[in-house]
Amino acid sequence: PNGAGVKSDDPKKNGCPPDKDGDGIYDKDDACPDVAGVADPDPKKNGCPKLATLVGKEIKISEQVHFDTGKSTIKADSDKLLGEVSAIIKDHPEIAKLRIEGHTDSKGNKAANKVLSSQRADAVKKWLVAKGGIDAKRLEAQGFGQEKPIQTNDTEEGRAANRRVEFHVAKEADGGA
Repeated sequence: PNGAGVKSDDPKKNGCPPDKDGDGIYDKDDACPDVAGVADPDPKKNGCPKLATLVGKEIKISEQVHFDTGKSTIKADSDKLLGEVSAIIKDHPEIAKLRIEGHTDSKGNKAANKVLSSQRADAVKKWLVAKGGIDAKRLEAQGFGQEKPIQTNDTEEGRAANRRVEFHVAKEADGGA
């Protein structure tokens, strides 16, 4: 009642400050007002989406794990992302086994892509164990090469999307899979 607001058909929101993305964080306090996010004490992150979130049987990541070109060396700019993945695994002891999947685009030799994707998945596993503090028994790494594209390999944008790492819950502590 003490500040300017916007008209709304929802009586609970009528007269309240605007919240374009509907995440419950008013636009004036939201560092990412056009995309739903979470509250954060850091004003530069408040209202922004997390880098990693557990959704059903998958840890969804909002950006890719970055590797040196043609190699399995993880770039340092992926440390924060993998740190969030580690935190989710730690916060969810019911995840008995997490499968780390490596995927490539269709450029290059099919067999070489399969090896590279396996090496990258294994590098992520090693990172999660060494830097994330995750028990190696809770992780498995698997490379799929170019077998499971999610977009066309006919465009650079599609190929970039296909070069990815995914995290899938393979087994839950209660025995479910």
